[in-house]
Amino acid sequence: MNNHENLTVKDTDPLVPLAEYRRSGECPIELHHAIFYHRESLENAGAICRYGRRWLVSPSHLMKWLRQNGKQAGRTDSSNKFN
Repeated sequence: MNNHENLTVKDTDPLVPLAEYRRSGECPIELHHAIFYHRESLENAGAICRYGRRWLVSPSHLMKWLRQNGKQAGRTDSSNKFN
């Protein structure tokens, strides 16, 4: 068991507008690219949610999603199981 499995993510964790999160410098990946290729998986994990025309990001959910899926998420070929 590694330390990442002990992280707790709550549904009450804050949601940040995507543009604000990107400007903060804390976003470790290009989120527009990730949303384009992995929207369903990110939504199911609670990492992103749509509010009107805006995307909101839960940084803690995003980090958990990256730890679980990051190795495969960078691949955009048809064999990617997260699409």
